[in-house]
Amino acid sequence: MKIEEHTDTPGKENRCVWMTSGLISYKLCPRDYRCEECMFDRVMRNESAAMIRRPGVDAALTADLALIESSASSRIDSACFYHKNHCWVKVINPNEVIIGINVILSRLIYDIKTVILPKLGEPVIRDQFFAHIIQEKHIVPVISPVSGTIISINPQIAGSPSLLKENPQDKGWLISIKPQNLEMDLRTLYSGTRAIEWHKTMEKNVSEAIHAAYSVNESEIGPTMHDGGEFALNTSDMMTPEQYYKIIEVISSSD
Repeated sequence: MKIEEHTDTPGKENRCVWMTSGLISYKLCPRDYRCEECMFDRVMRNESAAMIRRPGVDAALTADLALIESSASSRIDSACFYHKNHCWVKVINPNEVIIGINVILSRLIYDIKTVILPKLGEPVIRDQFFAHIIQEKHIVPVISPVSGTIISINPQIAGSPSLLKENPQDKGWLISIKPQNLEMDLRTLYSGTRAIEWHKTMEKNVSEAIHAAYSVNESEIGPTMHDGGEFALNTSDMMTPEQYYKIIEVISSSD
């Protein structure tokens, strides 16, 4: 196979192995070729036989990754701690913390029908499910970042579950709890500069996986945002259940 040269690509940049194979037009490797750590590679190894070159999708991905790189700090609330399974924690006082989902998880949910939450007084345990987001086609479990007892539930979520998509880090909060061992739990979470770097990496992983799913499913990309950023189409709708849950599983098991 003759490999097409990309004259716009600086020679010192690390080209992704899928780019050099000719299956995608442009993608650089930020992991020094540690493919086992790459969500994009996991999707491609399963679906590469069906991969179709789509310059529009490639261009949207490039713009999306650039937007993530330039706006990483603004997508993190400096007052929050972040769990690897994509919930945030905001400490109100030593006896109360608020929990919600971050923008990475909110990007993957659409057509929310309802959110199943625990009842007042019930316990929640760190690293275990405490809620489920019920969508038109998929169900997404939500994993608690801290242990404690439920003391309040967001009253707006029942009537306006779309807040999880529209405003996940503010009005779309889920529950507040009285923490059981707050100091110990917070040590396991991301904050500050570490949270920004982790969040940026995970957002890029999700963007790459969505890009791969568009290419595999022969989906044409629709209108993008004015800055050429995120896909405007419903990503959960255009993916097969297997592809969708593969992405959910990977982001929910990443350290």
